[in-house]
Amino acid sequence: MATYIGQASCDERGKYIGGQAGNQSGTEFNTRAAYLYNWHTLIRFNDANMARRCGQAMAGAVANMNIGYDHEERNTILPLAHAAGWNLAAITQARECDCSSLAGVCGIAAGAPESAIHQGGNLCYTGNIASRFKATGLVTNYTSDDYVKPTAKWQVGDILVSNTHAVVVVAGPAPSVSGSAGNTVVVAGDIDELARTVIAGRCGTGDARRATLGDKYVTVQARVNEMLQGKPNASGTSTGNARIIAETYKVVASKLYVSSTPSRKLDAVASYSYDERINSIAADAVEAEGYV
Repeated sequence: MATYIGQASCDERGKYIGGQAGNQSGTEFNTRAAYLYNWHTLIRFNDANMARRCGQAMAGAVANMNIGYDHEERNTILPLAHAAGWNLAAITQARECDCSSLAGVCGIAAGAPESAIHQGGNLCYTGNIASRFKATGLVTNYTSDDYVKPTAKWQVGDILVSNTHAVVVVAGPAPSVSGSAGNTVVVAGDIDELARTVIAGRCGTGDARRATLGDKYVTVQARVNEMLQGKPNASGTSTGNARIIAETYKVVASKLYVSSTPSRKLDAVASYSYDERINSIAADAVEAEGYV
């Protein structure tokens, strides 16, 4: 099966500092296919169950719209994660983190001592995350290309580190237990939470979505369809209306005009040409003048 990682990317404005607490755009966190980057270290828990808990924590964070990105507020996730018993899917207040502080909290959720990962009032960052985890004696750090370059060798719960980024593997080869091996998909959150994650565009499409949702795929997809069809009181919609999925869309008209409100009578505030791309956040669809 394919390998997928969970990551914190940037805030709702595409920036790294400022913005509102929580996942405002639905894309501040995401799950995506594993990719090669300037990774220099792979951190792997020696205990398979701890590795799974690390992957589950990241999957829970990606599914939780209350957790967003802000480098300057990177430590605000810690007290709420502690209060939630390190179940990041259960955090109910809007808080922030960045990629490495989130990976650190996932490690604490897996069983790494908080005192080792959080020191001097600051969670680990890319410059010291490898050394802080190594000091726990609970992990093995791999730095050779044999481990950090072939994504097929990455396992659930692995933490990949570069000079500027850190991610956690959430789906792919399972960490071995007593010599056994296999594949696993880590899925955290209830069905409605996962459906909102899909609608927000954080689980991809097709095979990527199937790999991310694992054995919950059919149930979650059915709930997604209910939400998008605008069933009355559908959880995850603000009005019961159909929803637009956060995604990049291609313009297929020769010219596409955008108004400030849904009306054909207004002057355009922007226009796009054929084959241009438009990035949309998740939103309720609006019906006006006979159009949706």
